[in-house]
Order: sequence, then structure tokens, then C-alpha cells
Amino acid sequence: MIEIDAVSHTFPSRTGAVPALRDISLSIRPGEFVAVLGRSGCGKSTLLRVIAGLLRPTSGRVRVDGGEVDRPSRDVPLMFQRPALLPWRSVLDNVLLPVEFAGRRRNGYRSRASELLALAGLGDVERVAPAELSGGMQQRAALCRSLILRPRALLLDEPFSALDAITRTELAGELQRIHMVEGTTMVLVTHSIEEAVLLADRVVVLTPRPGRIQRILDIDIPRPRAADSEAYQQRAGRRAAELHHLLLTAGAISG
Repeated sequence: MIEIDAVSHTFPSRTGAVPALRDISLSIRPGEFVAVLGRSGCGKSTLLRVIAGLLRPTSGRVRVDGGEVDRPSRDVPLMFQRPALLPWRSVLDNVLLPVEFAGRRRNGYRSRASELLALAGLGDVERVAPAELSGGMQQRAALCRSLILRPRALLLDEPFSALDAITRTELAGELQRIHMVEGTTMVLVTHSIEEAVLLADRVVVLTPRPGRIQRILDIDIPRPRAADSEAYQQRAGRRAAELHHLLLTAGAISG
């Protein structure tokens, strides 16, 4: 589905080139949920922007469904940390915004928008203005907006990082549920080990800059995963400890 082939990226600077990514190769299967984990500055967000077509890699290439990525596409939207909802539009109208940008008829997507909002627990606030929603609810609406056109893949750049811990856990659970229903291929960049274990089928651990793949860890825990389940906590604890160790030792091999 997503093929990342020997991707490297270097940013120019006044003092010389700054390498962000080095020789990243990764295959992501259709419907898979992959989390990218690493320390600050390791190139996680750069990798996501390369996949999204917002950055051209210095070398290597990215393909989605066999087609090379050379520009942004509605088929592979990128969801950021802030929801960026238009304050003068209702929640429903915000979700339908990509439909208008694509030149399609709103009426053909109204039922889809309502279904997504109901799935995200927002079925009773379709006509509400974004300012009347909590931060977590706004981010759920932004997630529905990203999914309205049934994209091939959804890229998520730390979408819950600005939220409090409890809301963040709740939204991670909602995202897991939506992924199970929609089956959309998802790539999540996160600093949170717990979030990565809860959501991902595989976790890609990057070394410090320049980011290289240190290890890919399978999260072989059945879904649905409940963060408050004792059985889940036992299995997740082992994976979290392994990831924590990988992050602590990543610097030793990043030269």
C-alpha cells in the first residue's frame, strides 16, 4: 500500500546541510496501523511530510498503491496537532469541507458525515459551532473531516499531544474504534509509548537525527484493546518496556 524506498532527507542551512532522515525503507500493508516513535528531532514528522507529498526526499522515493508520491493528495491527508476547524461553520459543515474542495456534491456525503460523527461520539452536535466543543471533541471532528472522502491512507502527526492525559487516552480509544470500522491505513507519529502500543499493529522506532530505523516491533495484542483492562495492561507492559529500552539505547547506534 505505502512503499518507502531508501528515503533520505537533508535540510539546507547557513552552516551546512542538516540530515533529518537517512535510508528509510518500509512497507505498510493496506489497513495496517503503524506508529512511528522516536526522540524529539529524530525526523518523525519529516517522514510523515515526505509520505504526504509535502516534502520531496533528497533521495529515495515513496509510492502509494504503486503510484509515486510527488505532490500532496486528497487520497493521503495529513492530520495535525490542532484541529483547525472554521469557527463560522457548524461541525457538520466543517466535516464536509473537503467535499466542497474536491468539487463534489455535499448531498452525496451528508449521510457519510453523519455516520462518521456518530462513530466518533459527536452525533448530537452536528449543528453546533466548534467554539462550543471541548478540545477533544474538536479533534474528533477534525478526524471525521480527514476521513470523509474515504482516503487510501491517513497520516497523523501527534494529533492528541495538546490534550490532557485523560482526554488523550479517550481519543486514542476512539481512533482505534474508528480504524477497526473504517479499515483505513493509518500512520501515526507520536512521542507516547503507551499510545503507540494501544493503537499500532507495528511500531517503527527511529534513531536520533539523522533518523534511521532502529527496529520494527510487532504489537501482537488482540483488538479491541482496552487501556483499563488488566489483561491488556499485562501484555502492553511488556511491549512498552521493550520500546522504552529501545529509545534509551537508540543514541548509541545513531552516529
